Amino acid sequence: MTIVAYDAGAAAHILAWLKSGFLDIKNCKFCVDGPAAKLFHDKLFDLKLIPLEDILINTNVLLTGTGWSSSLEHIARMMAKDNGVKSIAVIDHWINYKERFIRKNLEVLPDLIWVTDKYAYSKAKLCFPNTQVIQKKNDYLNSQVEEVLSYKIDRKEGMTNILYVLEPTRNTWGKNCVAGEFQALDFFFKEIKKLNLNSEISIILKPHPSDPENKYDEWVSNANIKNVFVEKKKSLSSLLAWSDIVVGCETYAMVVALAVNKRVISTLPKHAHECRLPYNKIERLNQII
Repeated sequence: MTIVAYDAGAAAHILAWLKSGFLDIKNCKFCVDGPAAKLFHDKLFDLKLIPLEDILINTNVLLTGTGWSSSLEHIARMMAKDNGVKSIAVIDHWINYKERFIRKNLEVLPDLIWVTDKYAYSKAKLCFPNTQVIQKKNDYLNSQVEEVLSYKIDRKEGMTNILYVLEPTRNTWGKNCVAGEFQALDFFFKEIKKLNLNSEISIILKPHPSDPENKYDEWVSNANIKNVFVEKKKSLSSLLAWSDIVVGCETYAMVVALAVNKRVISTLPKHAHECRLPYNKIERLNQII
């Protein structure tokens, strides 16, 4: 099997399957780049990569992510289709399903789609009625929950810890040229009083794996808000353990937070689309009175 990945979402699921033994790492070759490459190198220190042009050599199955930050996975699926190699694609979220498989108006579907929950299964079946969809065990979510629960956190009395899990929205919602993720940040800090937190607040901003390293530094500096920090090194699981409340637009990290019984709030402003995470327990800041 050859694994090709660029975006972080599917890469996280694939890594969890490798760790759990569902995928046999000894029989896998890897072509990864971008945020996925960082994840793979962090977890698989002796990872040896092959170039894109060699992904089909001595391979009978191609397993790819379905990100839209690059065309790496799309090109790999094209190569597999042209050469009669079975192609499997991992969908890691609940949005933009059709767009994941289209570049320059060319749609290239895999032979098989893997998802990890019932909501994604239903949506994928609806979007791709002629492609086989299989729901696989969510080893990534399970491993994250175990890791979060393993931390022992000393909490400061009278302090509420808020974790803001960031993500690139790739949308300005027709308002202006300000990226949606920054509009959501501004909206959250404007409306934070709606949470009625009768305590001191500490807020950590956790960038998404695909965010540039210093993306939010200037915003924090200009905001000049007390007890707000950008955390670039600590793991998501350790920060979830630290948190009392988790906020964000609609990133998968919010689903992990739900799974460990955190209060979770979407910061999408009223002029944006509705939060598309399929979980009713996620509160909407724009609906809190």
